[in-house]
Amino acid sequence: MSDSLSQEEIDSLLSAVTKGEVDFEAIKKEEAETKIKLYDFQRPMKFSKDQLRTFQMINENFTRALSTYLSGRLRFFVDVTLGPIDQITYGEFLKSLYNPTFITIFSGSSLSGSGIMEINQGIVFGMLDRILGGPGDTLSKGRPLTEIEMNIIRREAIRFLTLLRDAWSNIIEFIPEIENIENNPQFVQIAPPNEMTLLVTIEITVGNVEGFMNICFPSSVIEPFTDKISNEMWFNVSGKEEKGKDTPLLRKTLNTAPIEISSVLGTTNLTFGELLYLQEGDVIRLNRYKDDEIDLYIGNYAKFKGLPGNHRGKKAVKITGLFPSEFEEDMKINVEDLINNEGSDKK
Repeated sequence: MSDSLSQEEIDSLLSAVTKGEVDFEAIKKEEAETKIKLYDFQRPMKFSKDQLRTFQMINENFTRALSTYLSGRLRFFVDVTLGPIDQITYGEFLKSLYNPTFITIFSGSSLSGSGIMEINQGIVFGMLDRILGGPGDTLSKGRPLTEIEMNIIRREAIRFLTLLRDAWSNIIEFIPEIENIENNPQFVQIAPPNEMTLLVTIEITVGNVEGFMNICFPSSVIEPFTDKISNEMWFNVSGKEEKGKDTPLLRKTLNTAPIEISSVLGTTNLTFGELLYLQEGDVIRLNRYKDDEIDLYIGNYAKFKGLPGNHRGKKAVKITGLFPSEFEEDMKINVEDLINNEGSDKK
């Protein structure tokens, strides 16, 4: 449907207004009603749209890292897709979980509480089957994990939490620790039932097996550092960390990089015919005298002036000055920037 009215539609509208068939008061009232948005004080929204976008970027990094890890660990293509990020009460979250399921309760040194990582049993048994050499099939009916299965999947859960920590590193640094592992959601009480939580849903596909992973953070865990959760803060912190992290590596790499240095005694012009008839004993005249300074090259760029000679029985060149060039200016700027960055990192 076109957004603009045709001339016929305009004429019909004007005619309806003239005849009183259009009630402007009713239209205004309808527009006012549509602008009203219901607000439930029992389920207050704790996070803004800007913060939710930051949560989305964090978990997109996590899902990419998780997909790479699982594909290598299971020797099988694993599709990991980020689903919706919702704000619901803790009681609603528990009611949405199956029983039995695999629930990991974790905490961190910088976190003011505990979080939950829940994985559907279909995905858990599919992973276990692949890890133990099977095709990746799952069980038709859920059951609690055996002790051996629990130890295997516990190690995988630690790896998942490590990837989650890396995804959150631009906002907050924490070392995840597993507090407990449960199968029954009713035994997991880390927050009051009416407390709002941030729920991240991730869809995982292992072969023909599909399931979900849920990561739940109570609002009391995230609120202490909500001032850091914004798009602007995310990109600023990310850029600074990348800059500070790369500077020492660049300096170390440059210090050990092999560079070819060559000296040019002089140049001359020869025709192709003269070059073909060169013989032993012929003399080629260069464009410099024997006492003139020669050019020293770093790679393909002239860098220094110097005088040829001998030093401890070997041919040598004594540097007498710099060769001004665009390369020299570029090198000067880059080195100064590198030193300044290094100094700011030390501060």
